[in-house]
Amino acid sequence: MIRRMIGAAVLLLGAFALVGPATPAAAGGGASDYADCTVQVAPPQFAAGRHVNVIGRGFQPNFLTTIFFDDVTVLGTVTTNAQGRFVTAVTIPADADAGPHTISAICDAQGNISSTDVEVSSNAAAPAAPLPRTGSDSTEPLVVAGGLALLAGLCFVVVAKRRRQTHVGV
Repeated sequence: MIRRMIGAAVLLLGAFALVGPATPAAAGGGASDYADCTVQVAPPQFAAGRHVNVIGRGFQPNFLTTIFFDDVTVLGTVTTNAQGRFVTAVTIPADADAGPHTISAICDAQGNISSTDVEVSSNAAAPAAPLPRTGSDSTEPLVVAGGLALLAGLCFVVVAKRRRQTHVGV
């Protein structure tokens, strides 16, 4: 469990470092226009019910953004940092159908939205083949064989001691 938490923290820090410095879009309304914000998902292909990291940049700084799955299901909220960036983990709905989907986030107070395409892979696993039968249901033959081996070893020890005593006494 701790290894998973450390791994997730390292992944989040690495993703945050990859995002790099972001600047607001200069198009349209000037410094308050964040229409060019971007959303990335790591990994971009996953199974339903899995945790994924959502990475955003170019968002309004210190803004509480909402993250959506297919523009309907709210996956969570996160506050951007002073540079308009964020990295957060979300859980994909367990009932999501396999195939293409979108993950989106609100970029600013004006309601600009950025989205990215993702792929939900099939949850259906191939039926597992039965394991081959090995061994025995009964341990009685093994116990008997082990007892006989122990008895034979004890006999060898007794015979060796007697031989040594007869050779020393001669």
